[in-house]
Amino acid sequence: MADLLNIGTSALLSLQRALSTTGQNIANVNTAGYSRQRVDFATLPPEATGAGFLGTGVKVDSITRSYDQFLAQDVRSRSSSSAGFSTLSGLTSRIDNLLADPSVGIAPGIEGFFGALQDVANNPGSIPERKVLLGEASELAGRFQALDTQLRSLNSEVSQRITTTVKDINALASNIASLNEQVVRATTATGGQPPNDLLDARDQAINRLAEKVGVTTVMQEDGAVNVLVGNGQALVVGFTASELQTFRDPFDATRVNVGIAGLASSTDIGRFLTGGELGAALSFRGGVLDSTRNELGLLAAGIAATFNEQHSRGMDLNGQLGGNFFRPLEPAVAASSGNTGAATVSASLGDVSALTGADYRISFDGAQWTLRNEQTGASQTGAGPAFTVDGVDIAISGTPAAGDSFLIQPVGEGANLFALEITNAADFAAASPVRSSAGSANLGDASLSALSVDDIAGLPLGGAITLTFNPDALGVGVPGYDVAGSAGGPIAYNPATDSGGIAVTLGGLSFELGGTPVAGDTLSIANNTDGSGDNRNALALGALQTAQTLEGGTASYQDSYAGLVADVAVSSRQASAAADAESTLLQQAISARDSVQGVNLDEEAADLLRFQQAYQAAAQVISVADTVFQTLLDATRR
Repeated sequence: MADLLNIGTSALLSLQRALSTTGQNIANVNTAGYSRQRVDFATLPPEATGAGFLGTGVKVDSITRSYDQFLAQDVRSRSSSSAGFSTLSGLTSRIDNLLADPSVGIAPGIEGFFGALQDVANNPGSIPERKVLLGEASELAGRFQALDTQLRSLNSEVSQRITTTVKDINALASNIASLNEQVVRATTATGGQPPNDLLDARDQAINRLAEKVGVTTVMQEDGAVNVLVGNGQALVVGFTASELQTFRDPFDATRVNVGIAGLASSTDIGRFLTGGELGAALSFRGGVLDSTRNELGLLAAGIAATFNEQHSRGMDLNGQLGGNFFRPLEPAVAASSGNTGAATVSASLGDVSALTGADYRISFDGAQWTLRNEQTGASQTGAGPAFTVDGVDIAISGTPAAGDSFLIQPVGEGANLFALEITNAADFAAASPVRSSAGSANLGDASLSALSVDDIAGLPLGGAITLTFNPDALGVGVPGYDVAGSAGGPIAYNPATDSGGIAVTLGGLSFELGGTPVAGDTLSIANNTDGSGDNRNALALGALQTAQTLEGGTASYQDSYAGLVADVAVSSRQASAAADAESTLLQQAISARDSVQGVNLDEEAADLLRFQQAYQAAAQVISVADTVFQTLLDATRR
């Protein structure tokens, strides 16, 4: 009877725990991160009898959670990717909308500016048209500056987001380390039984951490979980959590970088951090945002340099050569805050058509300098003191110390500094400073056309340049033009083959010779004395709108901006599509995990009924044991 009573009692106790566990599952059906728990039963050790082994009942061997490591890891990975692409999509779309907005975009400003320039070309002596041109130029400069202001504001916002996210990561890492300690202690205290609720809480904390930054987890033998970020930097090891820290960029105090607390403040691990909100913010800043600012600055620098160059070849209403129409732009050079030497670096723009929009870092190792393209990673080394790369001329002076470095941004500040230089409408150089004419006594139809200035060093001319046709200019029977008033003659010209026109460059001037001259016919080039009705330089300036002067001679102003808008639009669309795809994959991963770990009310209801019936049967066993025992007592009563 005692055996039967013990068996019934053990069954009651075990089934009571099973009923409690089922009730716990039902109660937490809506609890995020809760894993369904189950009771594992085991028989108690049997007793040996002469007739064989007699069972002694049942016990609860363990209460474990339904858990699949691979499904949980898939959810964690998808959470990181989904949060990252969602963040990247939101940030990139803001730049996309900004560039495409006609009220602030550059394309309408370019159209308005060159439209006003055409009006001046149609009426070069009119002051009102010239004032409208200056107004449109100021409007264009304002658009560049407004866009750059928005981008710099977004950069500050991203820096703040990085700082906030790092704080969240540190808090989660500390929580995970604390949960590690609780898990290990609870497991030890229960002789190896898993503390299910603590394990769920730790998984939830790791999942939230994965939404902030991509993580890798490694399980220790004692049950603690190590958490790694980046390319293997330890964030949590056992009961200890390391901290990420933010610090000011050594070249730009408005930016923050990410490092590991305890390491040198200049150790930037941001390039290794991927996934999650932090990885997306760093990727966006180093990719789309910086690239957009540089491409916008490249366009501003290109317009300023090429327009100023052509404007300087013209003549204004006062008879003076044109000056800078836009403010000349120069590269920005920043010394690292950690420099200890006395070296200084300066840079200037050479060939703007060769500019790529990349930044460059030049570092000294104690023996030589290394110049590195921050965009492509390409580098060159040398002792200095001068380097030339992609249209940028770099000069070094002073004595450097090993480890000194400088950041060169050829066009990074171009949009911010782009501005109108001239303020007087009469200073706009619409005319050409030189003009040509044919001799009044000419007998042939010789012509000199398409006269333009290539180099203003020789202007104004010291005197007229005269070209006289000579059938023997280059030897007997070799015709050409003798040149007076300029070096570079004689000029070969054969009316039999060249009457359709040939291009000539002479003393910083370019022109085209054509027609059939007669011996002694003359053509002359002289200073232009009255430019009020001359629009030749204005037409040359207007031609810059479609001229391929940027990006290695492959893009015009509008092509360059259109390319920028297209690049950002593609990045935005890709980020949006990736965010949608990752969101779908995340939901699928969660569904797959929940099919194993989640609470199914139908299943729990069936278990509840099954355990209830078993509990009632166990109670009946105890009742029978009691009846048998009472019968025995009654039979032996005296």
